[in-house]
Amino acid sequence: MGALRRKASSALAGPFAARRREHTGRPGAAAAAEAPLDSLGAATKNSVVTLASVDDSPFPATTNDGVLGLGVVQFGSMESYDRLMLIGEGACGAVFRARHLATGETVAVKITHKNSSGGGGGDEALLREAEMLAACAGNPAVVRLREVARHPETSKLHLVMDYVGPSLADFLTHRLDSGERALTEAEARSVMRQLLAGVKQMHARGVIHRDIKPGNVLVGAVDGRVRICDLGLGKSAAAAPPHTQLVGTLWYMSPEQYLGSKEYGPAVDMWALGCLMAELLTGETLFPADTEYHQVVLVAGLLGVPDEVNGLSLGVTKPSQLRRKVPEEKLSPAGFDVLSGLLQYVAGDRLTAAAALDMPWFSKKLS
Repeated sequence: MGALRRKASSALAGPFAARRREHTGRPGAAAAAEAPLDSLGAATKNSVVTLASVDDSPFPATTNDGVLGLGVVQFGSMESYDRLMLIGEGACGAVFRARHLATGETVAVKITHKNSSGGGGGDEALLREAEMLAACAGNPAVVRLREVARHPETSKLHLVMDYVGPSLADFLTHRLDSGERALTEAEARSVMRQLLAGVKQMHARGVIHRDIKPGNVLVGAVDGRVRICDLGLGKSAAAAPPHTQLVGTLWYMSPEQYLGSKEYGPAVDMWALGCLMAELLTGETLFPADTEYHQVVLVAGLLGVPDEVNGLSLGVTKPSQLRRKVPEEKLSPAGFDVLSGLLQYVAGDRLTAAAALDMPWFSKKLS
């Protein structure tokens, strides 16, 4: 990060500040003011977008086999772009659609807001996200960072990324609103294959996303492939604990986080992927809690209560009800093995991305 800061120093208008971002659930009437920015492509959420099937086609080789810190961030000027329209805005920032003047290509441009309290955000947050995206360069399941561009008048920094399409959350909502069912098992498997392959590479590069959810996954308007976006809460896996406990979106937050651990690792992303997988199949958020306590209640009510969680002896057991929530007509036994393997209370028992991809679900033909 030090080299990145030095390279960007001439583009900054003021000193860096620490960054902090509160967790929120899916944006709604009550949470809209605090909702994180979800999509780089929300403006196309009502367009006809079709998911790609990648069951039989492996991802292309990555173009960057480095680890966190080795990615190259290009710097440029916003004079090279014509801003077209606002895509979305939240308390933490805004995303615009823009056109690259030299090529005519459509891009997504993100800015981050500095907290009114002076407690973070702004260019510091944007450069952190740029570093995370650069570390994931060449990963086909992560949105591509083109450059960090400085506004010539305000010196404000902008992330310039590929314009992809609607978020997976918008895609699913539009599908349900149109009277269609949630994703079929074959569609969900294709999406999960792409996301798991992307997260496998992300973790190999030393990046933990910490906010994987349908709103932070984009569906390509052209190719139908999915790409992970919004790495603003990303963290280096090599960073020494303690980590921020409650970071991300509560509904997709792992037990180790909401139970108070500050020494979590990449397994938090695997729990979030399990929550996302269930949502694709049912069309409903798995754990739509209002508070951390409510989250504990919802998770225990659905997944049961094991003998011990994170070293705490609970003295009571309760069987899982997950199969009732996701019945066999929605998900085969092989698929359920993946889902239940991702939604394990204990982080060490959870499937890694590599282990999940080796499960029979991804090699068997679906009836």
